[in-house]
Amino acid sequence: MKKKVTILSIDGGGIRGIIPAVILEYIEQSLQKKTGNPNVTLADYFDMIAGTSTGGILTCFYLLPSDDENGLHSKYLAKDAVGLYVENGKKIFKPKRKKPFSRLSNLFSEMYSADGLEKILKEIMGDVYLSQSRKHCLVTSYDVVNRKAVLFTTPKSRENEGEGYRDYYMRDIARATSAAPTYFKLAETRSRKGMTDYLIDGGMFANDPTMCAMVEANKTVFEKCANPSISDLYIVSIGTGKEDKKYDYKKAQKWGIMKWMLPVLNILMSSSSEVISYQMKQLFSVAGCPKSYRRLEPELCNAKPEMDNVSAENIKNLKDAGLHYISQNAEKLDKIVEDLIVNS
Repeated sequence: MKKKVTILSIDGGGIRGIIPAVILEYIEQSLQKKTGNPNVTLADYFDMIAGTSTGGILTCFYLLPSDDENGLHSKYLAKDAVGLYVENGKKIFKPKRKKPFSRLSNLFSEMYSADGLEKILKEIMGDVYLSQSRKHCLVTSYDVVNRKAVLFTTPKSRENEGEGYRDYYMRDIARATSAAPTYFKLAETRSRKGMTDYLIDGGMFANDPTMCAMVEANKTVFEKCANPSISDLYIVSIGTGKEDKKYDYKKAQKWGIMKWMLPVLNILMSSSSEVISYQMKQLFSVAGCPKSYRRLEPELCNAKPEMDNVSAENIKNLKDAGLHYISQNAEKLDKIVEDLIVNS
């Protein structure tokens, strides 16, 4: 049987990235148990990983090569990604002011300093370039100067230095994809060849990057298959907690620009994921392979929907939400593990 090209896609959602991180830890540990190899990682079983915002940070994290000479293994295990959020959440979302910031002050600048996030990304990812990633990847962002979507993808030829103008530090890509407006200032990135971009969160146009990943895969030469069509793909797409917050009609109809600012961002990101999920299900169904698209949509349970709620209680609730999804969907997740092994 012809093996399919496997793709992992991870939504955006700030600190809610804990939920997919917990689920992916389960998948990785199940792969280790099934294969009898405690050293295998997600990058050994996915041919491409894609992410937006917090999902983009996870993408870069999972694809970091080990520090050995050849970089043939992953630097971290999936469980380390959970620790990344649990241990550093408050450092990432650290208010710019020592005193509780007022709504008025936030009208004139972003809520959080990017210093903590940049320091953490530097410590974790070092000076690794996109071209050194273990597998193909796609991370989304948006160029506010040139007004265009930016897709950070693995340079087609890792040996071709001429591709350096599209080669960036992984830490800078992670910073750019997570530069959510109103939360962090925009990111300035420089490629290996000196090209400068000014970028914001990819969730502005693709909070669920699955469609972008599928299109990129279609023009990519994989070892298994060159330019795979839909029937050649196996995609696992993971959300960061289903958003069900409702807005009161009577209150909303009186809102002005400032009142709508955060609700619009929230609605924009969740609706984007909903549309992409619907489109992907239809495409794979029409192609005759509906089971080759696996959308995992965990509930928030007791966790709060805010992307920046890093209280100890909420972080625990986010972890519990991931564990709850695992307990309720173990059979589905185990089938994914089996499918990944078959297609490896």
